[in-house]
Amino acid sequence: MRITPRHLPARQAIASDEALLDRPTGHWWISTTRAVVVGVGLHHRLATVVDLERCRASGVDVIQRRAGGGALFLDENVLCGAVALPIASVEADVTESYRWLADRLVAALDALGIPCRRAEVSEARADIASLRSSTTTGGAQLLATCYGALSPHEVVVDTHRGVAKLVGLAQVRRRDAALFQLGVLLRDQSPLADYLRVADEAQREALRTALMQRSVGLDSLTCRSASEAAAAIADAMPFEP
Repeated sequence: MRITPRHLPARQAIASDEALLDRPTGHWWISTTRAVVVGVGLHHRLATVVDLERCRASGVDVIQRRAGGGALFLDENVLCGAVALPIASVEADVTESYRWLADRLVAALDALGIPCRRAEVSEARADIASLRSSTTTGGAQLLATCYGALSPHEVVVDTHRGVAKLVGLAQVRRRDAALFQLGVLLRDQSPLADYLRVADEAQREALRTALMQRSVGLDSLTCRSASEAAAAIADAMPFEP
């Protein structure tokens, strides 16, 4: 039976993700509201990364989630999934624990005729090191976003502009369960630039361009409609390792 992603406000959907820790299972959803979501590592410097006033003026919610990861922009152009598993079935090494999920996603996307692959650990670490050593402020800003920098085992596409991220992954661990959260882009993440703190508008446009180059949506990879592709991915993805 085909799985249809639920359509929920972002804040309600993320809360429902985290509730899965109490009853390991999984679900898919697409946000009906606009939101900037930040991982736990950014909570202490939220106001230095996200332009809170600009978000407020634009009616964009700002949500702090329990999982890690950088800032991301949620709207109807991101297919979100979450799966909670008993901790005993999850690889102890946090980095390696993402491998099974990435492999499942790559297989599902490949079945749709979408060329993608899993980012290698060394590749992701080299990208992070390059951004950290950048002499411009753009590197630090990209490191504070989910789709602006590579992470091990996330799903990427090789484009004429370089490596672009298609699926971002994050995780929450508890003593008895682990929650994996994922976002499959239906469009690139360039709109996030409108809601991050920048020195001036020239820097905002540079950030927008970088996010456009470093992320990629299904809209540019397949002739299928976004809803058809999203349903096919959700239907093909089992919720166990």
